[in-house]
Amino acid sequence: MVAENTVSVSHEAPDVPVAGSNELKRNALGLPSALGMSLAFISPTIGVIFISALIAGKAGISSPFTFILGTLGIALMASTLAQFTRRVTSAGTFYKFISVSLGRRAGFTAGILLMFAYALQSPLNTNLFGGFVHDTLKTDFGISIPWWVLMIVLVVGVGALAWYSVHTSMQFDIVFLIAEVVVVGILLVLILVRGGDSGQVPQAFTPTHSASGAGGLGQAFVFIVLAFFGFESCSTVAEEVRKPRRNLPIALIGSVLLTGAWFTFAMYSIIVGYGAHHIDALAKASAPLHDLAVRYIGAWYGDLVDLAAISALIAVILAIHTANFRVLYSLGRDGLLPRAVGRTHNRHQTPHVAIVVYSVATLVVGLIAGAGWGPMKAFGNLGYLSSLGILPIFIATNVALPVFIRRRHPDEFSILFHAVFPALSSITFVAAIWLNIHPWPAAPLAVMPAIIVAIVVIAAVTATVLKRRGSERLDQLGRVLFMEAEAMPELQDLA
Repeated sequence: MVAENTVSVSHEAPDVPVAGSNELKRNALGLPSALGMSLAFISPTIGVIFISALIAGKAGISSPFTFILGTLGIALMASTLAQFTRRVTSAGTFYKFISVSLGRRAGFTAGILLMFAYALQSPLNTNLFGGFVHDTLKTDFGISIPWWVLMIVLVVGVGALAWYSVHTSMQFDIVFLIAEVVVVGILLVLILVRGGDSGQVPQAFTPTHSASGAGGLGQAFVFIVLAFFGFESCSTVAEEVRKPRRNLPIALIGSVLLTGAWFTFAMYSIIVGYGAHHIDALAKASAPLHDLAVRYIGAWYGDLVDLAAISALIAVILAIHTANFRVLYSLGRDGLLPRAVGRTHNRHQTPHVAIVVYSVATLVVGLIAGAGWGPMKAFGNLGYLSSLGILPIFIATNVALPVFIRRRHPDEFSILFHAVFPALSSITFVAAIWLNIHPWPAAPLAVMPAIIVAIVVIAAVTATVLKRRGSERLDQLGRVLFMEAEAMPELQDLA
């Protein structure tokens, strides 16, 4: 007997969905799509265009060195997730991993916080899209379209595409990703070939040229963590990926390493382009790549870089929505949200109810935040809040890994992969949290750490109450790991 919120999977035809089963479409995505989703969610071009000046303001000439350290830190987190995805595949990602390791109450709390952190990603990025595209169209082409109109058109278009096919959505993502990297990459390579402002800057790969000493490197590291946000998004389509035990770990670690190499290269090229003696100008620049494109190629290429940034924003929003649709779907399927959210379309096998719910919520939150703060400030403020929410989940997942391996796969336990790497990763994120709140930020950011604490406390108390009442919602967490339930007898005791 299969639980009400789960799906019976045929061993004879695992890739054929059962009508009315609320099952996501099997084998819809391959390794390139999974890798492309994580890369698009990270959005390397957006990181370079919108975060490079912030990092340079803290780390100075040593920004590329800091990116190398940041890549290693995020790669350790990717290693933790890879260890889980080799054994557990579920659209619930973090909250599912924590549930099967630390218990359903911990999983419930993580699920609520995860839902909150992920839910903000679309409003903040659609605000960035609306604000940036409005400014770009007006400045470069003399066209004026309100930012909120651009936001609505984008959200509706992305939702319609995701409703129709996750595979088509991911194909668009990969095309946009390639286009933006090619356009920006040509500029960065040309800067290095021409020697930039005053030649190469080898000291950029040392820690001794920070704008404000070791503290500057630490503060820049926070922005680097934000730049990598979303590398784990491929795990949210675990149930739709072919050979998930093989492809998901490759996509997780591969996306971090590829993006880290790109960020380091891009940051170095930008520093060379501005010159070692003009880091202050870089730190104050609102559009550093546009400025470099005009300087080294021409105004027309500055416009092309702006179009690449728009392409990057579309790609990242496609990836964000695809991931969040499936997080909501999984939470609905497992009873954390109304079960209707866990339904899938009879024909397309896509989470159509979750698509509608998330799209409407995105517009409500995004439009309110944009109207109150302005779209560009809304991007920064919501990004800060979302990042504070995801960091505790990273730490909890690192804690969960050694517990899971010891309990479920004791013969496979590795001191290095299951203890040392997760511990080092947790230290990295604890430092990131500390640097986000010390010194205490000014308003409106000042209330945001309290919001995260309040969400955790409320979720934990709710989980305890549900546990004492014997509620099915809590018991259903981790009960069936979807298609892995039959393949992993050792997890049957979760039923």
